[in-house]
Amino acid sequence: MAENNRTESQELYFVKLTIDIAFKYIFGEDKNIDLLKSLLTDITKLPIERLEGLGLKGEELHRDSMTDHKTIVDVRAVLANATQIAIEMQVRNHKDMDKRSLYAWAKMYAGQLHKSERYKDLAKCICINIVAFDFTKEIDGHSMYVVKNAKTNTTFMEDFEMHFVELPKRAKVENERLQRWMALFSSKSWEEMEKNAKGDDVMERVYAQAREIALNETKRIEVENRERWLIDQNSLQSDAFEEGKLEGKLETAINMYEMGLSMEQMMKATGLSVIEIEAEIEKYNNE
Repeated sequence: MAENNRTESQELYFVKLTIDIAFKYIFGEDKNIDLLKSLLTDITKLPIERLEGLGLKGEELHRDSMTDHKTIVDVRAVLANATQIAIEMQVRNHKDMDKRSLYAWAKMYAGQLHKSERYKDLAKCICINIVAFDFTKEIDGHSMYVVKNAKTNTTFMEDFEMHFVELPKRAKVENERLQRWMALFSSKSWEEMEKNAKGDDVMERVYAQAREIALNETKRIEVENRERWLIDQNSLQSDAFEEGKLEGKLETAINMYEMGLSMEQMMKATGLSVIEIEAEIEKYNNE
């Protein structure tokens, strides 16, 4: 593969492991199946012998384009007993990760059944979400969800299992090895990643793989483009949120104006200036 001709004096582009394409390059390739096994063992608590038959599934659940991430999972794998596993790395908080993950699980579960097969042939499906933000209400950075009887707490079925690994909460994770994985994924520089990987053969290989991506021009450009797109999307989302907040404040000011409240009261309640409120009132009266 073609390598970059960057000199040592030039700073090597840092490959964030939270960028889904970089994550897939490392954990979604057959040559790194042992790295995936190690990660899965530390998240799911499945014994390593249960993962001996682990194999990658090449197809994705759905991808219309590089930017359509609604039902994409980054890595799909299957065990010898037909259990399917989907892993998604997500840096953007869409506020709907629970439903997105449930939808991915449902597509994976239903996708096993063909016309000639029976419902009892359906195998267990596990969805793992590694997210770079706080999402659940749990204090622990790793939460697992299953289907149980709400009264007796007995397991209703074994086929459903969903994990959330919330990187900002890594300090609250009791499993020291999973905590190290989370620190590795959260690294912000080569120096930090090297430090987080040091002393662990598997994680040191992940670090080496990330540097290989940075030195491979084709892969590096793809990861850079993906990171740039994610930054742009976050910016657009933030702008839309701020715009929505302003619209809400203006609407509140008009409601208070209709109630006959004073300018001082409107300013105090909304945080808007006199000029902003007067402009909105004039616009309202002219409609």
